[in-house]
Parts: sequence; structure tokens; C-alpha cells
Amino acid sequence: MLKTTIQFIRHSLYPSKQALRLRLAPLHAYMLASLLVTLTVTILDYIVLQPDFFWPMWLFLHAFAIFFFYMGLVALSALLVQLVTRWHTKKTWPYRQAWPYAVAMTMIPVLFLIALYHTAPSLTWLGFLLSFIYLIVPLRHIPVKSKPSKKPDNVRLR
Repeated sequence: MLKTTIQFIRHSLYPSKQALRLRLAPLHAYMLASLLVTLTVTILDYIVLQPDFFWPMWLFLHAFAIFFFYMGLVALSALLVQLVTRWHTKKTWPYRQAWPYAVAMTMIPVLFLIALYHTAPSLTWLGFLLSFIYLIVPLRHIPVKSKPSKKPDNVRLR
């Protein structure tokens, strides 16, 4: 279980053609990866914000909120993936395949987005741009079946 999760994370680090295989990832791989992103963001926020609130409660509530909003971002990303695959291949990926792909391709951009938010809030749009690039670039490598050319019926060959 841990081996497939590590492999899932490793393949999601860079948007390449190999990332397209992540759409078939097992449930535990992308859910553990989502949990890892949530915990990383929560710890990063705790270090930067240093809240003067009861720390176990703050960590729990913040992790819950981060996970909720991250899953919302993944849901919107999966819809975008479906839209792009429909436009590119004329056939939409099922949501059960678009979701793991969206999780994989939003992990690094979300961490980048949070780091930008803490260091340079005016540049957070770069995090969204990176998310878009991570989502779309590998989708250009989806193989498209070409239709065989039909000759017109009214043309006779001699």
C-alpha cells in the first residue's frame, strides 16, 4: 500500500506522458497522497502563522478545512480534465479516472500555491497557473484514434 502511494507521488512530481497512467491509480494511493498534502500544508501553516490557540485543536480544525478545500479544488480540476479530454479526444474520461489524475496533478501546484501565499500573496495567481499547466500538459499526449478516410460512394475507380 505504501509502495503504490510513493510511486503515485513520484509520478505526479512532473507533468509528463507517464502521468496519464495515474488515472488508473488505486483508491488508497490517491487518498493517502491527499492526506499527505493536507498534513504538509497544515504543518507549513502552523509554522508560518504560529497561532496562539490550543495547538491540537487548531491543527485538527485547520487540517479538516484544508482537506475540504483541497478536495473542492480537485473536484473542479477533475471537471476541467473531463472537459479537456472531451474536447481533445471526443470521448470524456469517466469521473472515476479523472479524479485520481486531478489529485496527482494538483499536489505540487497546491504546495507551491501555499508557499507563494505565505511569501508573496500578490503572486498566488502563479500557483493557479501552475495547476492549469500540470493538468493540461499531459493531456496533450492522449492518443487520438484517427478516423479512416472514406471515399465517396459516387466515385468509380477504373
